[in-house]
Amino acid sequence: MSAAVAAAPRREAYASLLTNDDYLPGAEVLLHSLRASGTTRPRVVLVTPAVSARARSKLARRGADVREVAPIASPHAARPDQAGKCWADSGYTKLQVWALDDFDVVLYVDVDAVVCENVDHLFEIDCDLAAAPDVFPPDRFNAGVLLLRPDRATYERLVALAPTAPSYDGGDTGFLNAAFPAWHGGENARLARLPFACNAQRTMHWMTRAAPGYWEAVKPIKILHFSSAPKPWQAPDKKGECEMVWWDFFLQMQLCPV
Repeated sequence: MSAAVAAAPRREAYASLLTNDDYLPGAEVLLHSLRASGTTRPRVVLVTPAVSARARSKLARRGADVREVAPIASPHAARPDQAGKCWADSGYTKLQVWALDDFDVVLYVDVDAVVCENVDHLFEIDCDLAAAPDVFPPDRFNAGVLLLRPDRATYERLVALAPTAPSYDGGDTGFLNAAFPAWHGGENARLARLPFACNAQRTMHWMTRAAPGYWEAVKPIKILHFSSAPKPWQAPDKKGECEMVWWDFFLQMQLCPV
């Protein structure tokens, strides 16, 4: 018997989260954009009981491995600054992605994002957690795109920490920055920084509209994240440069058989 045993191939997957039917258009377009990128990795969509059977069926037809998870309530829901926030019923439920321990590596992408170019190469990064910088403050990461290693112990730590840990934005981004400190300083070798292009937030495009060179410097965009409101499908009459990217994927999806 050979002393050298071939290592088992790593189990890699994309994942997202849907907690209500209102965000189904985003989830469908995200799945289509992943398909269009040419990836062959599995695509997992976590859903809560609030997601209808009809929505789950549509996700499955788009190639998703649909898995129900229990919702995790936000401990900051009663804060005055949380009224109307889009992450109110989803942010902390995102922690369920760390329980996907039938995979070695997961690239999580929020449902209000599209994958513009193949990003399979990100799975090669050797770390426990990788994320791209937020628009503000820039020494924090945004939780809309996360490369992570699912781990039951980490999942249990995060769930136990959630009720008492601070969150500067009241959502998952603020909490996860508290749970994984020193991300920006490179003090923890198991935390890594992704390029902003891997989580290019529409918010930055809006903020720098008068100086388009800033947005041009980000390109080529790998993952476009429609952070802030309204989402493209919620305001179909508002079609700026970023929104047209989403609508292009939407129209392609309509013409693509499933």
